[in-house]
This record gives sequence, structure tokens and C-alpha cells, in this order.
Amino acid sequence: MAPIQACHPVDLEPVCPAVSTPGLEMHPFSSQTGLLVKVHPPKQPGNSQPAHVPCDIVLVIDISRSMSNSAEPPRTLTLDENDRLGVVTFSAQAKTLEDLKPMTSANKKKTNESIERMEPQTSTNLWDGICEGLGLFDKASPSSGRRVPALMVLTDGKPNHIPPAQGFVPKLRSYEPLPATIHTFGFGYDLESGLLKSIAEVGRGNYSFIPDAGMIGTAFVHAVANLQSTFANNAILQLTYPRKVTLRETIGQSVIRQDPVFLDMDRTQMTIDLGNLQYGQSRDIYLQYDKIVNVSPIVQAVLKYQHFTPITLQVTTQANLLNPSTTLRQSVIAYHVSRSAIIAFLSSLFFIRLDSGYEVLDRDMDSRPFATELQQLIATLPAKQGEFDSDPACRSLVEDLCGASPNGQISLALSDSKHFKRWGPHYLLSLAGAHARQICNSFKDPGPLMYSINSPLFIHCRDRINNAFDDLRPPKPTCTHKPHNSKTTISMKSYNQPSNTCFAGRSTVLLADNTAAASSSHKAGQNHDHGSNDSPPTQGGGRLIRIGRLRAGMRVQTPKGPRTVVAVLKTPVSRAALCMVGGGLLVTPHHPVSLDGGQSWTFPKDVSRRSVPYSGSVYSVLLQRDADVDAHAIMVDGVWGVSLGHGLTRAEQVVGGDVRVHRFLGDYDAVVGSLKKLHGSSNFRKDWQRRVRCHFDQPGKKVARRIARRAKAAAVAPRPVDKLRPIVRCPTVKYNRRTRLGRGFSLAELKAAGIPKLQAPTIGISVDHRRANLSEEGLAANVERLKAYKARLIVFPRKSNKPKSEDSSKEDQTAETTSSIRSAFGVEEAIAPGFSEIKKSDLPKAVEGGAYRALRNARSQARLVGVREKRIKDREAEEKAKK
Repeated sequence: MAPIQACHPVDLEPVCPAVSTPGLEMHPFSSQTGLLVKVHPPKQPGNSQPAHVPCDIVLVIDISRSMSNSAEPPRTLTLDENDRLGVVTFSAQAKTLEDLKPMTSANKKKTNESIERMEPQTSTNLWDGICEGLGLFDKASPSSGRRVPALMVLTDGKPNHIPPAQGFVPKLRSYEPLPATIHTFGFGYDLESGLLKSIAEVGRGNYSFIPDAGMIGTAFVHAVANLQSTFANNAILQLTYPRKVTLRETIGQSVIRQDPVFLDMDRTQMTIDLGNLQYGQSRDIYLQYDKIVNVSPIVQAVLKYQHFTPITLQVTTQANLLNPSTTLRQSVIAYHVSRSAIIAFLSSLFFIRLDSGYEVLDRDMDSRPFATELQQLIATLPAKQGEFDSDPACRSLVEDLCGASPNGQISLALSDSKHFKRWGPHYLLSLAGAHARQICNSFKDPGPLMYSINSPLFIHCRDRINNAFDDLRPPKPTCTHKPHNSKTTISMKSYNQPSNTCFAGRSTVLLADNTAAASSSHKAGQNHDHGSNDSPPTQGGGRLIRIGRLRAGMRVQTPKGPRTVVAVLKTPVSRAALCMVGGGLLVTPHHPVSLDGGQSWTFPKDVSRRSVPYSGSVYSVLLQRDADVDAHAIMVDGVWGVSLGHGLTRAEQVVGGDVRVHRFLGDYDAVVGSLKKLHGSSNFRKDWQRRVRCHFDQPGKKVARRIARRAKAAAVAPRPVDKLRPIVRCPTVKYNRRTRLGRGFSLAELKAAGIPKLQAPTIGISVDHRRANLSEEGLAANVERLKAYKARLIVFPRKSNKPKSEDSSKEDQTAETTSSIRSAFGVEEAIAPGFSEIKKSDLPKAVEGGAYRALRNARSQARLVGVREKRIKDREAEEKAKK
């Protein structure tokens, strides 16, 4: 392993003092176009803190053949009893080698032995490994102290075994909040680095590219050192600002980037995910905004974080964008503006898909246009200006871009087609993540080496772990034969069919006794399966009943005696391939059965006489919970068949293997939880598939309806296909200004138009005897509508040789007709609105003193008229008495 380059602290900016809470600052630029938000964690822990921050680390290791040439992952390193470590391996399926446990001397030895016993296998089930690793955090006992949780995935990133149907990114997001950050490590050059980068971003972790065994040490040294110097986790920054101000992030697109949201009519909020914060390393966010006019641009910032507990702490501050009062040097501003520009350029090289995240560039793509864009970036980069040549931070960014060998890896990756095809995209994704998270991820690149150089804790942890790596003995070879380099993707369609673990509906089940069958079938099965094929009692006293008549509460016979049925799941299928075994049992190919009385179990496809296409319903049965695996089986058509939730979920539970082992179908709690999510009756009988329609025939139905309308119009011609309807107002205050066609004319409207109510339906007029006219305008408008219709109405005689007096004349019968009344009498003749405009000159003159005061005075005079008259009379009487 190459030695770590010595990096002494550089005076990038004033370092915050060692305090228990982080600092939060905002620095508006004097140009009034940019804002730098700085988060300052404490420089180092208090004196009472241990030599490093305790960690909970779970290693998820790919042991597929494609990983067999990589050096073994680091083992317990410098973890102590304050740390906990778990190990998970995955190939075709995930397997827990070691649960999350404290790294005492004994546990260290056991863990190292487990890692040394790993052997290469076939497939790469990456998703199963991630789920198994995250599950260790949930299963582990609660931590007695504060520990940094982290999941470290070591793989070549080429999953070929049961990936999530909706994609890794959406599926992983459905698990949020995650119990730990996820850090991915991609080995070799033939890897899906875009997928690993996306998983790391969703997991708020970091992606590291490891091209060969020589880089394994430095990648893990820095990854663990960053974890052991973590100050806080789950940190987010929320910025609230006026809606007229437009703040923009400057580091380009990412999988976890959130668009600003409008809190109300005046405020907007932007949320930026920061992930973990390290001691002594600031997090700097450069934002741009447009010129501000006629608004008070107060920006409020809130930093929310956790100290490895569910308790959320926060720090707040605010700044006025029009009052730049920054104390930062120009070199610091140039550095962060340039760093953001580099990240934005690197992220622009990759396309982000909704399901899989970053899409890696095609290796056959011409990289010369990217090299041209890089040269344009270098020419305009603030850090490249001559006045900042002596600044170490600015110089490190320039060396990353175009420095002399061995630096300048960005330029080398894009300008040389050989390097671009081999390692360019993988390396650029890793470097962009290190700059975005501001973490030091290796000894190689000058830019990331500038991060955490002011953190004594990080430097101490890094040097200590690096020395431990140098003292590791060479790993033992785990693959002594030539590996079979197969990339065949394994199909698991047989394990993802709705008809799995089911019996055909005509099969018969052996009940425990006659009483249970009689009572239960009478209570639960009266309205289903009326044609009964139930058999008389058997020699053992039990009764055979069709599985379609089986209900919850019945007791069936098992190899361990009677057990109660908890649920019956019914699933319709069409032409499903079922296997015929035993005396005629039809069962799905991968439903374990026993032909020797429960002594051994096998798949029906291995002992079937023939395969039968079956259409109908298939059934699965869940029995009462029992610790005995053999108590989860029922006798179906003379063959023992396993039931749901039998308890065998791992191959390690059975010596020699057992075909009944299944991670989901053997988990009783998981099966019950899934059944509860379905809709149906309490006995779990589900028939919802019959009532599900996808309406894929909508275009055809539309054409069929149009053809039917034309055929109807031709059949009833010359009669119109519809009837005359009145114009009515829509209900409710909100819509009563609108008009539409009503159900039918009222009797009052027909009477006013001179049309008998019994004759109206015979001449194409709809009648609604329940409707009443509430306005004279509506009544008059509909009467005119009826009269206009009657004037244009043509009545043909029933018998052409015997016309009646009310029939139309022969000249009218030959006139042009229409097939639709609505086209001739539509809603265009709507009722006039219930209000009209009034000119300002027609308005009454204003009341002197105000209308309100005039009304109050009039009301007071009306109420007190009697009192005032009495007072006048009393006053006159007093005056007469004085005389």
C-alpha cells in the first residue's frame, strides 16, 4: 500500500472554536449575485471523549465470481469494544456471517475467521445484500452509547440476480428513513459505478472507486477515519426566503436534490441534504440568485442535525442579501465558487434516470467534446486566476483539473480515449462525490486531500488505521482454480407467479373430525361452491372436503395432529402449469410435497408424472402458529403439502438442506402481515381479481360506440336520435349563472306552449312532471323553445294512405331534416343572466353623512318613537302645571 502523503493544516479560513454546537453563517457577496452558507462543526470532541467516535459498521461483501480477483476487504482494523461490527455476504442470496456485536478480542478473532472462510460463488444479488445488512441494525440490541451507523457495500456493482422491479433508487427510497448511511465501494473497471453512486447518494453516504488491490487500503482507511470523526448525522439545511427571490444550487443535478417548495404566497423553502458532519471540516454551500428589486431579501437558515439519536437539534441564523458583510477573503470565495463549478461540470457528464439513478457514459463515446468543455471551464475558473496561485486550496483544484502527472486526473480521464474507456467515468463519479460531501477519500487527489486537514481527530484516526493496514499479513487466496466467468442472468420467474404455493380448487383436504366439518361448512360455506364433492368419513375418522369449501376456524389433520385453519387465500389463474403427483393432486411446480408420509420433501416438478394446464382458482392455506415445522402441512388428495408460514426461512436451520426453506413463505409474521394488507373478508378469501379491469380495449370501444350511434341514426331515420330538452340553471350558488340541458319540460311549460303532456313524448319532447318553474324568465325561455321546436316539427303519418289532421303536409315531409335535435336546439339559446349592468350615472346619489349612519338614525327613530312622544307629553304637562 502506498504511503499517505503528509498534509499539514492550511489556513483556508478561520476555524470555529471547539464548541458543542455547530456554527452557522451566511455570507452574501458584494456583487449581490451569490451567497455562501457555512456550517462549522466543532474542531474536535471534548477532553472526555474517546480516541475516536464509536461506530456501528456492517460490511456487505460481494462473494460472486466477478469479485474473486479482488483483494479481501479490511477486517476489524482498529475497532475496539466501543465499536460494533457485523458482516453480511451475498451471492445468489445474502447470508449473515456475524451479527452486529462489540469488537472485543474474542469477537474480533471470530469475525476475522469468518471473513477468511469466505469462498467465491456464482451470482450477484446486490439488493438482497443491502436489505440483509440494513436488517442487522434493526435486529441488533439498542446501543448503550452514541455510535455512528454505517453500511459499507463492497461489490463490483453488476447485479444479475433478482434486482428490484421498480429499480434500486425508488425501492431504497421506500425504506426511508434508513437506519444507517450507505457507503459503496466499486472494485475493478467492469462495474456499474452509476448504480453504486446512486445507492450511496440515497443512503447519504459516499461512493469510492477502487481500480485495483493497491487502492483498497487507502479507500477503507479514509472511509473509516471519516466515520470515526463524525460529529453529527442526518443533517439538513433549510433556507426560507421571499418568493420573489430565486436561489439556485450550483453543484448540478443529483439523485437526492430537492426542488424548492412554496410555503405560502410570500415564502419559498429550499432543503439541502448534508448527511454526516465531521469534526473540524466545514460544509460550504454556494448559491446564486438574480438581481433583487423591490423586495426585502431576508434569508433564514435552519440547520437540523442529530447526535446519533432520534432527537433533532437545530441552529438558526438569517441574513439580508442587500447588506453584504462577509469577512471571508477573496481566495476563500474563489475556492468555493470554483469547487461548485467543478462539481456541476462533472455531474453534467452523466444522465440521471428515475429508476436507476446515474447512467454511466458509454465507453465507446467520443470524449473529445468533454475535453473541450473542460478547457473552457479551466479558462473561466476563479481559482485559476493569477492572484490565487499562492493559495493552497485554489491550487489543489487546479491540480485536479490540469496538474502535472500524477495529478490532473480529470483532464487525463477526458482527453485520453484509452483512459476514458477504462476508468474515466468511474473515477469522475467518485471524485464528484468527494468534493460535494467535502470529505477526504484517498491519498491520491490533491483536491480531496484539503478536506479535514484542520481536524485533529480525523488525522489521528487516519494515521492509526493506516498503520494497522501496513501491519496486516497478506491475505490467503480464496480461489485456487480458474473461475468460470459467466455473466448469465438468473431468471426467477418461477418464484414470482401468483399461482405459487397453491393447490387446485378441486383438490380435497382431510379434516380432523366430522363435527368440525359439519358445523364449519354450514356456517361459512352456504353461499359458496354449492356443488359439493365432499367425501364420507375416512377410516381415521376424518372427513374429506373440497379445498374451495375450507374456511377459517376449521380443524384439519397434520402430521402432528389436528390444527386450526387461520386463513385461506384464493387466487384465480388462467392456463397455469400445474404438476400432477400422487393419486391425481394438481399442485404448482415449486410447492413442496411429501410422498412418504412427511419423512422427506421434494418439489412436484421433480416427481410429477406430467404437467397439466389449469384454469380456475388455486388455494393456499395458513394454519395456526406452531413452533413445530411439521405441524404446518395438510393432507391434500392423499399427499402431504406444506402450508404457509411453516418457520423454515434459512438453510442453516436444517441439516442437509430442505426444499421447504423460503425467506418469505416460511416467515409466519411476514405472511400474516401481507394477508392483512389485502382487501376481503375475515377468512382471507380474495376474489378481487375478477373485478379488476385494465380497460385496454378503450380505443376499440370508442369506435364501437360511434358505429352503434350511426346504425341507430340510420334505423330510426328520419326521426332524430335524441329528444328536445329544456334549458335550466345549474344548482348551487357557485354555478347557478351557468345553463345546461335539463331532464325534461315541466307541465307548466307544456301547458303554456299548448302541447298536451301525453302527446309530448310521442313527438320527441322529454317531460319531467317533478320539475317546477322557479322564475318567469326560465318559463318564458322554455315556452319559446317549445314553440320554435313545434314550428319546425314534421309529423309523418303512420299510414301514408290515411293521413290525419295533425300530420304535416306532403311539402313539409319532403323538406330537409336533421338527425339530432341538440344540434338544432342546443344550449346556445341560454337563459339570460339574472343580472344586468347598470351605468354609473343611473346609480342613486350618495347619502349625506353616509348610508350606514342614515340607516342607524332611521332605525333609532323607528324604535324610540313612542318613548320620545311620551317625553314630549310629559314635558308639556309639567309646563302647564307650572303655569
